[in-house]
Amino acid sequence: MQSLLPILLTLSVLLPTATLADRPGDNRAIAGMETGRIMWDITIGDPQHLIGRLAVIEQTFDDMVRQGLKPEMVLGFRGGAAGLIAASPDHRDDREAFVLRQVHERLQGLLQRDSVHMEACGLATQRFDLAQEDLLPGIHLVGNTFLSIMGYENQGYSTIRLD
Repeated sequence: MQSLLPILLTLSVLLPTATLADRPGDNRAIAGMETGRIMWDITIGDPQHLIGRLAVIEQTFDDMVRQGLKPEMVLGFRGGAAGLIAASPDHRDDREAFVLRQVHERLQGLLQRDSVHMEACGLATQRFDLAQEDLLPGIHLVGNTFLSIMGYENQGYSTIRLD
């Protein structure tokens, strides 16, 4: 059994890599591109639903890197999503606070990646009585994410709405 352990550990490291290498590419769509710019327009107010969408964002980032693109991503939180980015989940019941902490961990992980920026809509955060100091570290309060979307689109970002 002792001799199997190193083999199993090696396989556990190599198998996910092999799986990623076997994934189909997007060569036709990204031909000639060096950078992929996405503005994620996030309005999801359900923390459990948001966790799944954050996994899609992470996978998209990884797919870009795997295919030779430099990702540049902006996550804009508006609508119900603005209520999920308060640093303290204390205003939620225990179950929802647990899920919200998972959301926060995923967001912090995304913020650690190069070229990921996050913004919160000032109009939406007013509904939740949130100011800049109430938001998760690394999320910047802006006046109006509709203007952000317009501006980022003019800078070459594609907007993908998650609701």
